[in-house]
Amino acid sequence: MPKAGKKIYPVAIIGAGPGDPELLTLKAHRLLCAAEAVVYDRLIPPELLDLIPKGAARFFAGKSCKQHVMTQEEINELLVSLARAGRKAVRLKGGDPFIFGRGGEEAEYLAKHNIVFDIVPGISSASGCSAYAGIPLTHRDLASSVRYITGHCKNPDTEFDWPSLADASSTLVVYMGLANLPIIARKLIEYGLPENFPAAAIQDGTTPQQRVIVSTLKNIASDVKAAQLEPPTLLIIGRVVSLHKALHRSKKPNSATQPTTSVAVTS
Repeated sequence: MPKAGKKIYPVAIIGAGPGDPELLTLKAHRLLCAAEAVVYDRLIPPELLDLIPKGAARFFAGKSCKQHVMTQEEINELLVSLARAGRKAVRLKGGDPFIFGRGGEEAEYLAKHNIVFDIVPGISSASGCSAYAGIPLTHRDLASSVRYITGHCKNPDTEFDWPSLADASSTLVVYMGLANLPIIARKLIEYGLPENFPAAAIQDGTTPQQRVIVSTLKNIASDVKAAQLEPPTLLIIGRVVSLHKALHRSKKPNSATQPTTSVAVTS
């Protein structure tokens, strides 16, 4: 419990967006500039870390495949500790905190310990990366719905509803699916999508290092391997991928970060 008379500030769980620092929301900017302690993830752009006030405590909580600086339990406890100490604490997460960002788990833990929190949505990796790659997630003629899944699972052969996911009228967005891409492509074909169904992989989306591989379900895994794409890479599978060539622009006017793209197209 906090000491008597100690003011407790809400913990701000902030989505920093997918990589381009200019995609930070105004509310997130205001809270970050006033922070006294910031717990931040691995993919936060340096430009956003520069907004943290001098003298504010910084806690790196980055995670990568099988490498965690802090466990999720340690992060949860740190947020509670900072709040109870009367610090203006910010939890800075890439993308949107409620889309495969464990923001829900952290908010649950804070609520369980009677800590007030403020959720600040961020532009998700799905919406940001797809837009910068010229791939609309929905389109009146090509996709009437969009589904998000995580490819980071122990057994993708059995953990997904493949008959439902293999829907040609929908767009499928796969987070953290690089390692299991061969299985994902194989299962979607097995359950009805054609081998030449459009698929794309976007590495470092919305940043100057952005790379886009446009391919088909049959070839996407081999094309990604040949291009040596690495995490973070987002997968988009759907007819909307066919619009990439017409809608992609390598330079974004009035933007400090101008993503470039390396494209491979196979059929």
